[in-house]
Amino acid sequence: MITSTAVITAPHPVAGEEPEIDPAVLTVDVSQPYKEVDHAASGSLYGIGDEGWPPDEWIAPTSPKMFTQPPPGATHLPNGEPEPVGDTLDVWETASRNGATVTVRLPDIFPTFPYQWQGDDYWYTKVEEMVAAVQASGADNVYGYEIWNEPQWTWNDDWGSYFEMWDRTYRLIRELDPDTPIIGPSYDRDYEAGLREFMEHAVAGDTVPDIVSWHELGPVEGLNVGEHVAFYRALEEELGVEPRPISINEYGSPRDAGVPGWLARFVSRMERAEVDTANLAFWHKPGRLSDLLVPTGGGSGPATEPQPTGNYWLFKWYGEMTGDMVEVTPPTTTGRYIEIGEPVPAPSTRIPGQDGFGGAIGLGGDDPNTHVELPDGLVDGLGDFTVAAWVKPDANTQWSRIFDFGSGTENNMFLTVDDGTGLRFDLKVGGTVQQIASSAGTLPTGQWSHVAVVKTGDTGVLYVDGEPVGVNEAMTLSPADMGETTQNWIGESQYEADPLLDAAVDEFQIFGRGLTEAEVRSLTASPAGETGGGDVAWYPFEEAEGTTALDASGNGRDAVVGTATTGVEHIPALDGFASADPETDTAKVVFGGGEGDIRLDVQGLDSLNGFGRKANVQVFTTGWTGTDGVSEGPVPLFEGTYRVDGDGSISVPVQGLNETDAYYAVITPERKAPDFEGPVRRHEAEDAFPAHWLGEQDSPLASENGYIEGRPWADELLFTVDAPVAGAYDLGIRYTNDSAEAVTGDLGVNGEKTELAYEPTGSEFATAAVPLELREGRNWITVELDDIGVDYLEATPFSERLQAEGGEWAGAELVEVDMSEGNFFAPYFSEAAYVRGFEGEDSNLRLPVTVPAAGTYELTIGYSTAGTEEERRAQITSGHLLRVGDGEWQEVVYTPTQYRDMVGTTTVTVELPAGTSELTLAKSDPDRDDEPQPGTVDLDYIDVELAH
Repeated sequence: MITSTAVITAPHPVAGEEPEIDPAVLTVDVSQPYKEVDHAASGSLYGIGDEGWPPDEWIAPTSPKMFTQPPPGATHLPNGEPEPVGDTLDVWETASRNGATVTVRLPDIFPTFPYQWQGDDYWYTKVEEMVAAVQASGADNVYGYEIWNEPQWTWNDDWGSYFEMWDRTYRLIRELDPDTPIIGPSYDRDYEAGLREFMEHAVAGDTVPDIVSWHELGPVEGLNVGEHVAFYRALEEELGVEPRPISINEYGSPRDAGVPGWLARFVSRMERAEVDTANLAFWHKPGRLSDLLVPTGGGSGPATEPQPTGNYWLFKWYGEMTGDMVEVTPPTTTGRYIEIGEPVPAPSTRIPGQDGFGGAIGLGGDDPNTHVELPDGLVDGLGDFTVAAWVKPDANTQWSRIFDFGSGTENNMFLTVDDGTGLRFDLKVGGTVQQIASSAGTLPTGQWSHVAVVKTGDTGVLYVDGEPVGVNEAMTLSPADMGETTQNWIGESQYEADPLLDAAVDEFQIFGRGLTEAEVRSLTASPAGETGGGDVAWYPFEEAEGTTALDASGNGRDAVVGTATTGVEHIPALDGFASADPETDTAKVVFGGGEGDIRLDVQGLDSLNGFGRKANVQVFTTGWTGTDGVSEGPVPLFEGTYRVDGDGSISVPVQGLNETDAYYAVITPERKAPDFEGPVRRHEAEDAFPAHWLGEQDSPLASENGYIEGRPWADELLFTVDAPVAGAYDLGIRYTNDSAEAVTGDLGVNGEKTELAYEPTGSEFATAAVPLELREGRNWITVELDDIGVDYLEATPFSERLQAEGGEWAGAELVEVDMSEGNFFAPYFSEAAYVRGFEGEDSNLRLPVTVPAAGTYELTIGYSTAGTEEERRAQITSGHLLRVGDGEWQEVVYTPTQYRDMVGTTTVTVELPAGTSELTLAKSDPDRDDEPQPGTVDLDYIDVELAH
């Protein structure tokens, strides 16, 4: 089972005590360097497409350490490229100019992925040619030769022994090039079993790679790189192998691509594990530094004239780090979430089946049941067999399993609802896989279908509703060939990355023989049909409830129903990485992944000679713009002066984190502080009138570690706020209220007063927010101090996100994205939902929008486009018409995204009246006969912000 949570443990808990870890505190110790800054995780797979693709001016600021690229003469066409790209011989000089090395991925000599072997003679001849070409090129920045990629699933045992290929290729390279490192095995799963088997073989054969590589792609497991590195280091010691550099030459899952906060978490884990190099994974198009850049004009073509996504600035901040990497202690070092509370399994339920078939069990979705665990050895020894069941999918999520029996990823038999084209059965023993694919596609959702897999002799047949939909007449493998099966499930996969089944299941039966077609058809009429019922096991799910699923076969093979857990809160896992440079007396902290209010606890500043009693802190953020949305650059959040305690520490609270955004704190001595790059939005209470006479209260939770309380003779603070333009603003008052009840106080804006409520905070701080109207230039704002302490006032131009699914639409459909950790290929959309398919001339979306003041507003629309690869490469745009209320229509242009289900952004300007109005996006004006706007568009959100 995949788990999305992390157990919180302290590094050195006192015996008998429960560790106390604050999920909102990130501790940085500047006095504890552990290595020189080397930007280990700054590279990317296929990050360079060709000379000038992308230009050096975009590569250099990220300080890349290593790129993984195709070999000389590559025929590989990554993700549908019309021509091979990124050949090592074409890009090594670009990498070198930007301080990076290059890994030569040898199997990319093949055109497709997964690779298709073309025989031993072809491979070894090509290896000789590739190595000779590298040597002749003059390249002096080759990191190493990577022999194969993800062999656990891309190597087919029909081609011969993988280990024999490894040994022969290793020795051939060593004969041709004695000095350049050899890299492997580049596994992407089964770290412990796979690495152990590989390393034991390599040690015995004297073919241990010079650089040990693997991938960290799982949305959860990939974040546990520290545990994987520790396992590997222990394995080295056990086998007597000298420590090797570690290269995580692919990291990050598809959902993480383009999400700065989530990738900051990945980089933090890579740095803490002290890997030598790490590359952002390649999921989309080459030559973009793995989605850090997008071509001007969008689409899927070369990024020779690129623009930055929000993710770019995260890696630019990383590239700016100098000096030493220093110790950072996050709330957890594993997983995406922190589990707060005591987990309690949810009660297992049953649901009504179809008429005449009694009860059934619901798995996934809104049901508390997650899967059904069947007894060990359930299909051991079977030759001929039948597995049959009724299934009603709520979603045909790719690779989710109706059943999966086996002992792991090397030996298993499964039936998936969707392999990308439809229903499919696989039986795998070692490297040999035999399949039965359905010619009928996927099962219909929301209705019952009967499925059966039958093997008789060497013939396997897949049935749907009693009709054959797939046949394999060369099915020589049987369940008996798998050996002992210890992981037998309904609804779950042997592969951790695969999603759980989202469907109802009934009358799940296993027979120790192959049923005839007539017998299979009879099971669609009654539970046992003409078969007498499953003679190995039969689960009719007739229980009213409970975690035991009774076996009706008479064999006593009862199953156990797994359920989700309740009683816990999942807190997004805050993490970060930091550097300190004694030459510049500067500490830099990049952090993200957390949510809400957090605190940076920065220690050891006295180890940098330039720090005295005060430190300047400047904090910036970069937001999620999608993989295809253009970012205008980092947003300056605030600047503050913090007292350095006697032990060299400061406490910096940062409010309102979004887990998808990344943040950057630059800490310098006050006297060396650089100019703050942004507008002043934060106004400290200590600078308001008459704070000087009221006296400052100390708190590590307050901005600049101080706040103001009222006195009997002064119960109001006066702030001066300069607004760049007139219009609507979001006003936030950071306060503390240690009483047991909410209190109210007057808020005055240029002489007009309103009442604001302040909820209890205990010893903490909270933000009271209100939208209001400010005039251009100077504004006078008063805050009543009765019963509260005030930390600061923050005035930012009004901003609100409208989710597309929050409106009304015609001619399109709602899509809710399954973001469970098992749904490996889930794309990221705001709030995990969007409205898909605005294409027809009558299709439209209507969204209410409310603003506190009339004015000019920018609408940033998050969208995705359909279209062919040719249209995307040609940058063919799509469009909408937009209007406010019954006003004039204006055109909205959408540049193409790389693929559908990838988010880009476009911006338009509108005039909005005060109060509530309606935004309409339509393909055509119903009052005109003009051609509708081109293309098919999916809509995710609209950000409404005061133009300034």
